[in-house]
Amino acid sequence: MIESAYGLISGERPTDGEPGTVPSAHHSTFAGELRFETWRLMVPEGAWASLQDQLPEVVLQIAVTMTVRRTQRVAHLTSIGAMGSEVWKAPRPVPDAPGKRLGYILRTGQDVDALALHQGGFFEDIEDRVPELGSLLKAREWPFIVLLEQNGRRTAFDIIRKDGHPFLIPYRIVEEEELSGRSASNRDAVAMNRVAIVGCGSIGSKIAASLARAGVRKFVLVDEDIFLPGNIVRNELDAWAIGWHKVDALADRIGQLATDTDITLYRMALGSQTSSLLMDTVLESIGDADLIIEATADATSFNLCAGAAKRHLKPMVWAQVYGGGIGGIVARARPDIDPPPLEARSQASKWCYERETLWEFRSGNSYEADMGEGVTFVADDADVAVIAAHATRIALDILQGGDTAFPHSAYMIGLKKAWIFQAPFDTWPIDLTPVGPWQDAHSSSDEADVFALMADMIDGAPR
Repeated sequence: MIESAYGLISGERPTDGEPGTVPSAHHSTFAGELRFETWRLMVPEGAWASLQDQLPEVVLQIAVTMTVRRTQRVAHLTSIGAMGSEVWKAPRPVPDAPGKRLGYILRTGQDVDALALHQGGFFEDIEDRVPELGSLLKAREWPFIVLLEQNGRRTAFDIIRKDGHPFLIPYRIVEEEELSGRSASNRDAVAMNRVAIVGCGSIGSKIAASLARAGVRKFVLVDEDIFLPGNIVRNELDAWAIGWHKVDALADRIGQLATDTDITLYRMALGSQTSSLLMDTVLESIGDADLIIEATADATSFNLCAGAAKRHLKPMVWAQVYGGGIGGIVARARPDIDPPPLEARSQASKWCYERETLWEFRSGNSYEADMGEGVTFVADDADVAVIAAHATRIALDILQGGDTAFPHSAYMIGLKKAWIFQAPFDTWPIDLTPVGPWQDAHSSSDEADVFALMADMIDGAPR
């Protein structure tokens, strides 16, 4: 305290005898400044730049989406220009909210202090004092207004009727920073690829959301399940998805994370009782993707995805959380670099059985494990998130191309002290031995599918 007082006094009275100024040590943040700004307009980057070619005096229609939380209201500028002839559209996802408003941008060089400096509340003579708004206030619903002046001042108001009179609600304009630069991924390379995700449950949903955040825009989603309340405990989806097919709800979720998405949906399970034509269509769509991710922990689904990957020479990634969340496996198979997926899984299974301690448990639930003596492990959301995150990182490594960052193609990742794992995050890499080219030059185009079907019929080993 004495040192602080001395620094303050010496700063205000320097040795040269002239009065000094001590800079304030209280530094406010932008987020801190907004604590009491409960009405905000979010403006994505590039919105104002789109007006450079417009006339200095112009009125342009805008679209605004409203989100409400308790006493706060946030408006999101989503487009500038009339529908169908927009001069700008928001490059980021638009909130899926029922509150939508039409409004106008007034770009002017006139004196509009009467509006720009208004503190909010009733403004009964608004048409007389701001003639530019006269025609806009003739509509049944009064508009949301953004005022752009030549001096650079920008203000925003929502004009509503209250007791039959105009009532202004000022909005604090928040100009967003560009967010894409915060990703460690090569977004340009990632965005060029289409990813097929088979299984939109706990792991698949988390992988899909992470890939969307990293720049993936093209997806094939395959799952026949309905999202139920019990799925909330481990899934990327929330209560909004209850009652919907998982693929539909996950597609909506991706749309909240990314724009310009291209998503193909199949409400079915691989190997289920459905028409052979539909099954062939789905397998072809999966095989046409640039990366196949299998996240069902189902042997039939795995084998069919493996056949599609081998026939189309496409890389495949798979992940599974072991019962009770004791750990999990993430693995990849790259054409002619790693063994084909079925062989890779076989090698991983053999590696497991060669460990000194065999993993045995009794449970009818894939997320629970009875370890004996009354000890039961249950996989929770954190366990699933860890395995999904590692699988996502391996997937991005493939999508970005170039030299791989992963010296091994399969990893056993521990989450609890059990089986071979000595502690949480105890990781065991597995060496997968290549077995030559994925395709025999003399094999028929259907041989991979036949092999996958035969393997499914005789496959009893866990993976």
